[in-house]
Amino acid sequence: MDQQNHFVHAKNVRETLRIISMTLNEGNDLKNMLQSVLERLLQAVKLECGWIFLIHEEGKHSLFASYGLPDGLTYKENLPLCDGGCWCKDKYLAGHLKKAVNIMECRRLERVKVGNFGATNGISHHATIPIFAGEESFGLMNVASPSKSHFSEEELDLLETVAYQVGATVKRFKLFEQEQRRSNMLTTLGTCLSMIQKGDKEPFELAAMILRLFNWKGISISLNRQFTEVGECNRGQKIVQKAIFGETKLKVTIFHEVFDEVDHYLMEQLTHYLCLYFEKERLNEQRKELARLDERNRLARDLHDSVNQMLFSLSLTAKGAQLRTKEVETKETLGQIQVLSQEALKELKQLIYQLRSEELQEGMTSAIKHYATLLGLTVHVNVKGILTLSKSSEECLWRIAQEALNNVKKHSGVLEAFVEIEASKEELMMKIRDHGCGTKETEYIHSRSIGIHGMRERVESLKGTFTWESKENIGTTLTVVITNQ
Repeated sequence: MDQQNHFVHAKNVRETLRIISMTLNEGNDLKNMLQSVLERLLQAVKLECGWIFLIHEEGKHSLFASYGLPDGLTYKENLPLCDGGCWCKDKYLAGHLKKAVNIMECRRLERVKVGNFGATNGISHHATIPIFAGEESFGLMNVASPSKSHFSEEELDLLETVAYQVGATVKRFKLFEQEQRRSNMLTTLGTCLSMIQKGDKEPFELAAMILRLFNWKGISISLNRQFTEVGECNRGQKIVQKAIFGETKLKVTIFHEVFDEVDHYLMEQLTHYLCLYFEKERLNEQRKELARLDERNRLARDLHDSVNQMLFSLSLTAKGAQLRTKEVETKETLGQIQVLSQEALKELKQLIYQLRSEELQEGMTSAIKHYATLLGLTVHVNVKGILTLSKSSEECLWRIAQEALNNVKKHSGVLEAFVEIEASKEELMMKIRDHGCGTKETEYIHSRSIGIHGMRERVESLKGTFTWESKENIGTTLTVVITNQ
C-alpha cells in the first residue's frame, strides 16, 4: 500500500512538473505565468499560500505572484510583503542563500502581528527557495501553511526543481527584454546621430536632446574644459565615457537609477560620435577663419600694391611741384597735400599691418611692440607664465591689443602704454593701461563705441570676460580674461 501511495505521489509530482514546464514555455506574460506556476505548485505540495519576489540588481524587490495570502499579508495592497526587508531577503543579498531552506521565523509575519494588520491564519514559518539560472539569481519563492514549521527534504527538492524552471524562464524573459531594449535604443541612437548631424547645435542643446531621447535622468558634457549639465546629475548610478580626436577632448557622463550593458554600449558610440562632431565643427570654424585670414592678407596686398603706391606717388608729385612753383599760395597748398598724403600713407600702413596675419609669427610680445612702434607709441610688455596659445585665443588677444593701442594713440593724449599678459593652466589674462586723460562718464561716452563693442564681442565669443574702466586725469584700463583652450 505504501509503495502504491508513493507511486501515485511520484506520478502527481511528474504531472505537476510537466504542466509547470508547459506553462513556463508557452506563456508570453511573466506575471501571469508565475502566478499559474505558484498556484499549481501549492496544489501539488498541498500548501495553503505562497509568494514570489523578483529582486533587482540594486536590491529592490517586486512582488510578482501571490496566492492564498492571509489578511495580514494583504493589508494595504500587500504592504507587509512589498515594504521593508526580511531574513530570507537579507541572506539572499548577502549571497548566503544557495538552496531551499526552512526559515524558522518570518520577520514579515512578525510585523503583521505587531502592527495588528490582520489575521495570519496560524502561519508563522515558511520555506524559502532562491530562484537561480546558472550563476545568475533573480529572486525568491516562499511557501507556507498554517501550523507547518518544517519542510521535508523531498518537499524542498521539489520546490528547488520548480524554482530552477522559474529561473530559466525569468532569464529567458530578461534576455528577450534586453534584446528588445537594445533594438529600440539602437534605433533611438540612429535618430539621435541623425539629429546631431543636421544642425549646428551648442553642447547644451545637444545634452537636452540626448536626455529627451534616451530618458536618462541627467547628463553632463565637458568639452575642452567647457562644462554643460542638464537634468539630475547628483543621483543614482553614472557612466563616464571619454574620447579625444584632434584637438577636441570630450567627457560625457550620464546619470540614471540603474544601467545595463546596452547603456554602456550606447555611451561609447555616442561619445565617440559627439567627439567627431565637435572636432568637425572646430575644423569647419578653423577653415572659415583661415579663409578670412586669406582674404585679409589678399586685401592687405592689394592695398599695398595699389593705394599705398598711389599715395606715395601723390606725396612725391606734390613735393616736386612745390619745388618748381614760385607762387607762395600754391606752395602752401602743395605742402598741405604732401602732409595729408603722408598722414594717409601712415594710416594705410597701420591698416595693412592690422589686416595681415603674419605679424604673429615672431610671437605676441614682438608683434605688440612692432605695432606700437608703427603708431609712435612706447609700450612696456610684461608676460607671466608660459604663453602657449591656441589659434583662436592668440587671434582674440592680438586684435584686442591692436584696437586698444589705437585708442591710446587717438584718445589718451599720451604716447606710452603698459601691457600685462598672464597665462595659467586654466586661463589667460591681458591688461592694457595708460596714464592718459581718461574720461568722466565711461559708459555714456563709450557704450556705443564700435571699437569697444567689437572687443567685447570677440571676448564673449570665447566665453571670456571683458572690462573697461576709465577715470579722468588718471587713465584707462582694459582687462580681458579668456579660457586657456
